[in-house]
Amino acid sequence: MDSVENDQPFQSVVHPTDFSLADEVALAHAIRLSVAARSALHILHVEDERAARDWARFPDVAELLKRWKLLAPGAPPEATEAQLGVKLFKASMKSEDVVGAISSYAELHHCDFLVLMTHESSWMRRIFRASLAEATARHVHAPALFLREDEAGFVKLNTGDIRINRVFMPVAADVSPMHAWGVGSKFVRSLAPLAEFQLIHVGETLPTFGNLLPHIELKRGPVVETILEVAEDLRPDLIVMATDGHHEIFDEVRGSTTEQVLRRAPCPVLAVPTKQRD
Repeated sequence: MDSVENDQPFQSVVHPTDFSLADEVALAHAIRLSVAARSALHILHVEDERAARDWARFPDVAELLKRWKLLAPGAPPEATEAQLGVKLFKASMKSEDVVGAISSYAELHHCDFLVLMTHESSWMRRIFRASLAEATARHVHAPALFLREDEAGFVKLNTGDIRINRVFMPVAADVSPMHAWGVGSKFVRSLAPLAEFQLIHVGETLPTFGNLLPHIELKRGPVVETILEVAEDLRPDLIVMATDGHHEIFDEVRGSTTEQVLRRAPCPVLAVPTKQRD
């Protein structure tokens, strides 16, 4: 059931799209989350200076909402805002710097949540060209929901139903989880109030956060591999992770722990910066 409270995890969603079939799942999540939060939704396409703008390629959001039976069959386009509270923006920008263009747009329009499609790439390709999705999230510095092109996610494409029963949150000792827990728990509760959380820490001893977090289970082993093994066993519908960016030179090649996990995770990953954007 959609929450209509003002205390929502975000107010304005931006979804960069390349108009590909692979982006259909991420777009559906962006639309459905915007309906649940009654938030603004920005669908943004960035193309190089030589490309011609083609507004016809932008998705028909109203038609998708009608298919999901969230709008009546004959409802006009303006019903998206009048009935569902979603103020829709479609924008096209010309720039050779895709990440910079998305970041600037998000800042200008006060977007506080991203929905991003990410693609698998080898470590060799990563040396020469970082993932646009991951780089965008680092630059915008806002919570970002990552979906891989080979996964279905938690929004059903044919009905718009949201399915989140189990949420998995790895907790690190050296990256504060408190903001991520606040954002992640509010995000999940607004969509699936009965969802269960499972928290783990990979290390030798449990970190202490007072009574501010639920029970944390201790696991031992290599951090990324252990997180992925637990995720495979749990089969969660969503993984929530705090991220603190890159700290070492090798992080630029292999990515942060969160980036390494989201590339191989069996479900969408909600990555939340440790600090709120100023």
